[in-house]
Amino acid sequence: MGEQVGPMGAWSVVRLRRQQGFYRDHFGRYGVRIDGHFVGKIAEGETKDLFVAPGEHRIRLTMDRFWTSREVTLQIRAGELAEFTCRPGASTIASLVLMWVRPHRWIRLDTRGS
Repeated sequence: MGEQVGPMGAWSVVRLRRQQGFYRDHFGRYGVRIDGHFVGKIAEGETKDLFVAPGEHRIRLTMDRFWTSREVTLQIRAGELAEFTCRPGASTIASLVLMWVRPHRWIRLDTRGS
């Protein structure tokens, strides 16, 4: 986070990359929500640039209303690029059982480089 993207005026960019090569959720598309508003979907291997106003934003990915990522809060300045990667959460049997208790960990959402 923090990279300048050039003369963007009053906008900033949230770049979301979905990693590929995971069996679980392979054919599903994750819904992308910023500040509680649906802004699109992302498929496996896809990269999306989402334009936002500078300031604080909340990002969450969803499979449906129940299976989600944790919510990430970011502070972004005008012309700044914030990069995130996403993929399915842990895939071991024990982790899948835990997903019923913590469904907000079904999708992993990380800042780029985490």
